[in-house]
Amino acid sequence: MEQTKELPPVTAFPWSDLAIPQTEIQQTLTYLAYKTGKPVTFKQYEEDEGYCEHSISVRVAVADGIRKTSMIDRIRIGDRIFILSGNQVTVDLGLAVSIDKHILDDDSNVLAYVDHNRIVIPIELTATDSPDTRVLFARIIEYSMSMLDFKMSVELLESRKSLAKKFCEAFAQGIKARFTDKEEDFRELEREAKNAYYKIIDFEQKRPVLEKELKYLKRIQQIRKPRLFRVQANALVELLASGQYTSINVETDGSTIAVTSPVAVKYDNYSFPLGRYEIKTMPKGDIIIEALDTHPNAEYPHPHVGLGGVPCLGNISADLPKMLGSMRIAEALQTLYEFLSSYSLGNSYEKISHFDPTGEYQDEDDNPCENCDDSCSPYCIQECRENDGQYSCSDCCDYRTEYCYLDCEYNQNFSQFNPCDSCSNEGTNYCYLDCCYNQKWKLQKPCENDCEFEQCGNDCPYFERQQSLKEVNNHETTKST
Repeated sequence: MEQTKELPPVTAFPWSDLAIPQTEIQQTLTYLAYKTGKPVTFKQYEEDEGYCEHSISVRVAVADGIRKTSMIDRIRIGDRIFILSGNQVTVDLGLAVSIDKHILDDDSNVLAYVDHNRIVIPIELTATDSPDTRVLFARIIEYSMSMLDFKMSVELLESRKSLAKKFCEAFAQGIKARFTDKEEDFRELEREAKNAYYKIIDFEQKRPVLEKELKYLKRIQQIRKPRLFRVQANALVELLASGQYTSINVETDGSTIAVTSPVAVKYDNYSFPLGRYEIKTMPKGDIIIEALDTHPNAEYPHPHVGLGGVPCLGNISADLPKMLGSMRIAEALQTLYEFLSSYSLGNSYEKISHFDPTGEYQDEDDNPCENCDDSCSPYCIQECRENDGQYSCSDCCDYRTEYCYLDCEYNQNFSQFNPCDSCSNEGTNYCYLDCCYNQKWKLQKPCENDCEFEQCGNDCPYFERQQSLKEVNNHETTKST
């Protein structure tokens, strides 16, 4: 029975100006993976990433306003002419690749560079989607297949040596600082233990762990080039070549600063482009995440990252400190990239819908009135287009208050709510003489409902008020005429 050929994975990292549909790109790259038997990663070219001996890198140059660009109107291959738009500029990448590894058209224009297992396209083909663009992209990939090679022992060795040396130096400083901190912790606990019984108990509980960690760190510190560093150097080279990160740098204090490629979260059959993030891990295990691209509709840098850059790690909060504490930096960065590419509705700072730049995603659980300053206000109930009958006057924060009766523009002349409705003081002295809503007897008048005085005089408790109201009315009538 004939064995089915296993298809290697294809990983494409989209960006904002990518005009060609991802399905079209995925189809072409799948053909490349099938023919070569190697995994393929695809993203925009940002900087020299180095080599990865186990996969093929396909990179497209994108104009960034810094590198020089030029314009080619058309590409001629045999009897076929491919027309390019004004957006499809050629970017000067400054790559040192031998001429026999250049893919040229019939007019000697460079269409791509094939550097061992890297295919770099200097023309921003992906800026415009057209039949010509799709065919030209597919042809470049097809022509590149015969030029690929995976003989990169020298390049990989040099890259790993350089990175291993850098990490050896940085990790040595980090371990030294960590050893000093732990030693001081040990001494401090020892001093406190002499002064208080409960400190003695705490010290005795922590002593075995601290002593064991101190011995481990001291042993690593004494090894000139620990295997841990070499393993981490190799793992970080592979992580860079995978395309998940564009740069990883180690500071002299042992902290690591890594910049991701554009992150996208897939949720509810929708893709949310969140952009790039800078991740800083400190020797003591602290993690700070900063968004490098703006999210106009979102308050937080990421649904699971606080305003200060501290992530809410959820179910990975126990594993990450162990990774960082044992210097497994590459594993920690891989876990953090997966964390940034995921979304959990239950424990997020902000809903994922706020990170949709198009505004097309509709979350059925998203309430536009949530956190609104005008919620349950007269404006909210009477005019806001988002209300849609959700709130009525009975939900108003000023419902049947003095503002409702005297100031609310939606209840002028008590058109909706009358203060006399179910009033316990209706028809009393307070109603006729003191009620602020009935100052001119426009709501309740004692002289109209079964008045017992045929001729009003000084004996009437309301005579003085009636006379003053007559004078006010006469004055207003004279003034109006």
